[in-house]
Amino acid sequence: MRRLPVILALLAIAGLAYRLFGQSAQPRLLWPVNGRLLSPLVTDDRWIGWVEQDEIASRLVVAPRRGGPRRTVLSGEGLSGLAIEGDRAFVARAEAGPGRAGGALEQVTLPDGGAATIASLVGMPDEIIASGDWLVWRSTRRSALPGVPFVVAAAPLIVIQARRTEGGPVHTLTVVRGDRSASIAGCDLLGVVDGQAYWIERDSPGAGLQTRVLRAPCQGGDLDRVIEERGSRAAALQDDVLIWTAPSLDAGAIDSYASVKRLHIGHPQPEVIADWLEPGAGVLLSHGTAYAHDRNGLWRLGRRRGDQRRLFARPPRVIALSAVGDHEYLVMAGAEGSVVAQRPLTWWARIKAAVAL
Repeated sequence: MRRLPVILALLAIAGLAYRLFGQSAQPRLLWPVNGRLLSPLVTDDRWIGWVEQDEIASRLVVAPRRGGPRRTVLSGEGLSGLAIEGDRAFVARAEAGPGRAGGALEQVTLPDGGAATIASLVGMPDEIIASGDWLVWRSTRRSALPGVPFVVAAAPLIVIQARRTEGGPVHTLTVVRGDRSASIAGCDLLGVVDGQAYWIERDSPGAGLQTRVLRAPCQGGDLDRVIEERGSRAAALQDDVLIWTAPSLDAGAIDSYASVKRLHIGHPQPEVIADWLEPGAGVLLSHGTAYAHDRNGLWRLGRRRGDQRRLFARPPRVIALSAVGDHEYLVMAGAEGSVVAQRPLTWWARIKAAVAL
């Protein structure tokens, strides 16, 4: 009988260890995605949101990040793109009807769902970022004559524009033209730092695929090339930290693996913080911590090369990833539809998850 308390204590420790290392590391299913996901999974300190579409309509859906039911705050035809800042969401609505070529940017107040149009857009709106004083968005205009490759006026365009969050004129930062086959060079928004918008651009100039990170003042001005890498690369920007994937530094595995570089905006030289990742790896930033994800799982990256540590295996059929605070959020596709799930990134978050199980 004297051993009973010891046995019970050991069982309790074993149970807690299982929750910490097993159950708490499994994705916790939060909300269903009804239909097809049309936007990135967007998170901030208070909200998580996305745009979905079924056979009836497209919807802007949000939920409190700390827990609570999902809620549709805007619905209709042609919703796409999404940014959330504070209690406001910014979403694009395409023009209705066949042959539509433009749309509008709408602001939605999340507590009450009130919506207002704040800007007209050129082309099909598809990506938005909100950062402090500025809104930046990307619009795509498909070729009007895709079968006529040499008509310059009909070439497809990507247009990046910006305006102050509280109003004012719309500034065009860049116009990216597609090639003669009417395909668009890949172009993704990254963020805003000190009044300058950053984006990543991929194209094939004739000597293989190239990836560049560019920036321009949000009020308009000259473009500046921040970095350039060979191949198709991923990047993330938060506060004044830029990270991106690059060819491996291992001379024998340049194209077989990827490294990750970090640059503090304003500093002249980047530093390598990881290597030997899958060549198609993506990157995330959350509260100053860098993460990479590839087919092998999610990795927390350290301050220098070789410090990366795998946190989780990659669940099957992940279609979107985001990270904020001490949690990773992901959209997983399943036989009965997609679902938004959550996993803890830190030991403290794992302990809280284990206690809550």
